[in-house]
Amino acid sequence: MKINKVIGYQVLDSRGRPTVAAAISLTDGSVHTARVPSGASTGKHEAKELRDTGSKFAESFYGGLSVAQAVANINEKIAPKLVEEQIDLNLVDAQLIELDPSADHSSLGANATLAVSLAASLATAHSQNKSLARYFSPDGPLQIPMPMVNILSGGAHANRTMDIQDILVVPVGAKTFTQALSWIVAIREMAAKLGKEDGKVTNLIADEGGLAISFTSIEKACEFVVTAIEKVGLSVGSQVSLALDIAATQFYDGNNYNLSTMGKSYNRSEYLQFIKSLVSNQPIISIEDPFAEDDWQSWQEFSSQMPAKLQLLGDDLLTTNLDRLNRAIAEKSANAILIKPNQNGLVSATLNVLKQARANNFNTVVSARSGESEDSWLADLATGWSAGQIKVGSTHGSERNAKWNRLLEFEATENTKFLNPFN
Repeated sequence: MKINKVIGYQVLDSRGRPTVAAAISLTDGSVHTARVPSGASTGKHEAKELRDTGSKFAESFYGGLSVAQAVANINEKIAPKLVEEQIDLNLVDAQLIELDPSADHSSLGANATLAVSLAASLATAHSQNKSLARYFSPDGPLQIPMPMVNILSGGAHANRTMDIQDILVVPVGAKTFTQALSWIVAIREMAAKLGKEDGKVTNLIADEGGLAISFTSIEKACEFVVTAIEKVGLSVGSQVSLALDIAATQFYDGNNYNLSTMGKSYNRSEYLQFIKSLVSNQPIISIEDPFAEDDWQSWQEFSSQMPAKLQLLGDDLLTTNLDRLNRAIAEKSANAILIKPNQNGLVSATLNVLKQARANNFNTVVSARSGESEDSWLADLATGWSAGQIKVGSTHGSERNAKWNRLLEFEATENTKFLNPFN
């Protein structure tokens, strides 16, 4: 089956900001469309999305955030190379690399390359009469990932109501994905109820659907979520544990970690002790980006001293980048990686990073971004790649629930196995 047409165009993400969509039409008349996400908290080592700031393409009403140049690159540079070619994800990605050999896709824009790569994934799966999940995992039960879900949000996602980015829950005791999601919904709604009773909840919902509630310390925020877990009748630790997304790069000035909401400033050594105390005193099973993206020394020191069962998750540190992952493996700086396709720019290369992580006993967490679309392909990738975990935000917002609903669909209609990397 051949590619008949490739079209790029601008759409809006869940925050109302422009992003890139690509549609690939095949010779059988089918059309396969993908819309790329975009992050608010982005690491400087991520692949580079292309925005129109300061260019002749800039549209004033979008404040320079329009993506007309990236769209033009799809329509004028990429499409002519792909039309009339056989549909095959790996061939499409190889062509994209030939057109833009830069490591960060800065020439075409990672938002342009990923949109085409994702559309090609969907089209390739269709050409084989398979779902995207089944294309990557054709045999045996589909491996449904464990959800990690936002309850409270701060940082860049919620106008800094907390110093850290998110407090999440992981339903480690659930036996099915359906049960896991039901627990999470109950906890999220109980947290909203408790927040209203305490007069803490405003109308501000964070970018990823978490509750934007102010707390004077991270410990108090954790205790609030623990209370919500207990109030719905679930056991902390055995059934539901906490996960933290610290996003420490946002409050690191090169010398000190400055927690402004708490009114604290720590040098590197003091902050390391603070993080050690936090994971010792709270039921935390996973901690993401506790140190800045280039503070490799702190990552390595903490990794050598942390509890054996703690998941030390690299996002800004690793940015779905094979070279940075290999350094973390060699230095033992982490034991888990967040997998974000738009940090990489190509589906096939993203999968290669995941495979390398898994080959070196890293846990893998496929993740959405703060600016998302109603697409559900991320759920297919996490499942088809047997990632083990998935992180897409909270249970509010159709752009989030589209992914959760896709996983519910798999469990209801397919032969599946619910994965639990924490057992």
